[in-house]
Amino acid sequence: MFSTFVLVCGCLLQRKLVTTEGHHGTNRHVFYAVQMDGGSKAAEDLAKQHGLEFIQRVGFLEGLYTLRDSRGRRDRATFEHRLATASGGAGEALRSADKPHLDPFLARHPGLPGRFSWELICSRRTESAADSPAEDRRSDQSLTFNDPLWPMQWELFAQGEYSSSGFDLNVMPVWRNNITGKGVVVSIIDDGVDHTNKDLKRNFEPLASFDLRASHGLSHDPMPVRDEENSHGTHCAGEVAMEANNSYCGVGIAFNARIGGIRLLDGSVTDAMEATALTYNIHFIDIYVCSWGPRDDGAEMDGPHRLTEQALRLGTHKGRHGKGSIFVWAAGNGGIQHDHCGADGYVNSIYNIAIGAVTQTGEPAYFGEPCPGVMAVTLSGAGVGGSLPLVTVTNIGDGCVTHFPGTSSAAPIAAGILALALEVNPELTWRDVQHLIAKTAKIPDPEETDWSINAAGYHVHHRYGFGLLDAGLMVQQAALFQSVAPQKTCMQEITLHPARIFLPGHGVTVNIQSEACRGTVNQINSLEHVQVRVSISAACRGDLSISLESPGGTLSLLLDTRPNDASTAGLKNWTLMTVHCWGERPQGQWTLQVTDHKGTVRSCTRPSEAEVAGALLSATLILYGTYHPHKTTHEGPLQSIVSMGSHHPVPLGGLYQRDRSPPLDLIRWVYQMERDRKVQAADIPIPAKSKHTEGDPVSEAAAPMPAGTSRTLSGPCALYSSFLYPCEGFVPTAESLSK
Repeated sequence: MFSTFVLVCGCLLQRKLVTTEGHHGTNRHVFYAVQMDGGSKAAEDLAKQHGLEFIQRVGFLEGLYTLRDSRGRRDRATFEHRLATASGGAGEALRSADKPHLDPFLARHPGLPGRFSWELICSRRTESAADSPAEDRRSDQSLTFNDPLWPMQWELFAQGEYSSSGFDLNVMPVWRNNITGKGVVVSIIDDGVDHTNKDLKRNFEPLASFDLRASHGLSHDPMPVRDEENSHGTHCAGEVAMEANNSYCGVGIAFNARIGGIRLLDGSVTDAMEATALTYNIHFIDIYVCSWGPRDDGAEMDGPHRLTEQALRLGTHKGRHGKGSIFVWAAGNGGIQHDHCGADGYVNSIYNIAIGAVTQTGEPAYFGEPCPGVMAVTLSGAGVGGSLPLVTVTNIGDGCVTHFPGTSSAAPIAAGILALALEVNPELTWRDVQHLIAKTAKIPDPEETDWSINAAGYHVHHRYGFGLLDAGLMVQQAALFQSVAPQKTCMQEITLHPARIFLPGHGVTVNIQSEACRGTVNQINSLEHVQVRVSISAACRGDLSISLESPGGTLSLLLDTRPNDASTAGLKNWTLMTVHCWGERPQGQWTLQVTDHKGTVRSCTRPSEAEVAGALLSATLILYGTYHPHKTTHEGPLQSIVSMGSHHPVPLGGLYQRDRSPPLDLIRWVYQMERDRKVQAADIPIPAKSKHTEGDPVSEAAAPMPAGTSRTLSGPCALYSSFLYPCEGFVPTAESLSK
């Protein structure tokens, strides 16, 4: 006998494969994710017993299998109940719609006819030529490439007619040290990757690739449909790993990394498909890039469902042989729709690195979404007053394009920077990488309002996160980075009996006194992520804002008003997240505030002035961080600022911790320090294995790996190299999924 738990995760999944948007097709299937004991044989027997087709195991999630029903059933509810209770097992059937909303941030915006903006991740601003002596730049300026569009890649190295932008990613010092992504595997989860493109062919990695659209068949070929709508994943792959010095197109930021693609988005997507993609070959793939999420219409509120949440947790805890998979995610392109990424559950996950975009002048991109879950930004080149080119490859035409704006283009750039950091220090954990971002991101524009310095000295912003990524600085700090202490988790449920009702135009405030699990094994005295899980009823969801103030005085706007969201559904067990309290002490009073801003959503109708606007039904404070037994408690003015990977004394007597808006002079001082101390090639300590030997550094750095070269598989992994799970040696347990 075996027990089953059936999750109907893909109702009416359409088979049309030509677009990333949801379509109405004629060939419909129902996919079931079945959690059960007994292994694959038991799942196959269950499928035969009920006239279903056994498809496959769901990624690396133990005991979860996908079954497909191609039959039309008049009474599906009865069938699903019978399936859930099969063989005497106790279970239940939960129906959740397929997810055609997973757009690759391919949103047409007014004012940009014929152009697309896309979404994703990070980068840091570097110093302009005018800010450093010519002799300092000359040593890092000598690398040249024969790729015809290299001179246009201002985001990698500002030169020629594009040098006036003042920004690049400061990647030259890294390349000068022959750090080019060698040995690092990146996979693009998207609409496919055209691995036949001349700039991707040599670096393509089949074992980091899979096609989830081929009727769930086993295939390592992620080739997309050849049209503009399905070129998104190929664009992303090119930014990471375009081959250098092959006289074609441009240069990838990690041009010797191995690049793969997992074809997921060309059609509707189920929870099980997402989970499969995110746990595919988790010991082999280092970085997963996801340039997609809920629709950026300012009305939708969605995120990872049950299986995907399990997959993200499993990947970070077990992936890369315990160091954790790195998930780079888009922060959202809904700015023009007044969207807020607090409504995006992927951004609110502690396991994902959410990245926004800035223009060539360091200003927030007009399409970007603010929220305190954004970790960092990178360059997009898309500005209101005109845009700069962004070079990458495509699967149509001559295979090369010079226009790819939005946060989708920022994400793979961030992944490329992280690949450089992993080459110089492969032992970095998923949390080490996030600490590196927090400590090395730079202020791109000190004049932008709402910069804050938290009680631990980190500069944070709802649009920039910790700031703009700098490849040279991140690699320098990664080379000698000491892994952070184990993660602790402390949960505190807030008792709300009765529920806290609020009237139109008013709100409720809940003070939470926290000891941060003092005296237990989960005690925390240095924060990382902070989450709040809430259930709120609302007459108009888009009129709500939710904020959280830490004991150190840092204010996070977890969710802002959204004028397009007229939903009356409220929030049900919705998890919000902030990174703005990073490094702070959690003990003390937290203040949660829910406010109704009546009139923000014009399409909302309220019968009377006296009607209740909503109620806070439940709330849970979740603290993540570490415990340092020798950390001292400091009261009074802040003594130091975290910048450039270290602490710097605050000038002029310090900054009081509860100053939510630090003096502009202080922000300018930090900005100027970060510009003046730009990392050069000689500043990067290189482990012996990464140092290049005698010869031309250009040809060495750009030297391609032999065709077909990939990371060596040994032991049980080698036996499965041609199947969906190249390494079956890892068997997660139910216990590992619950942690």
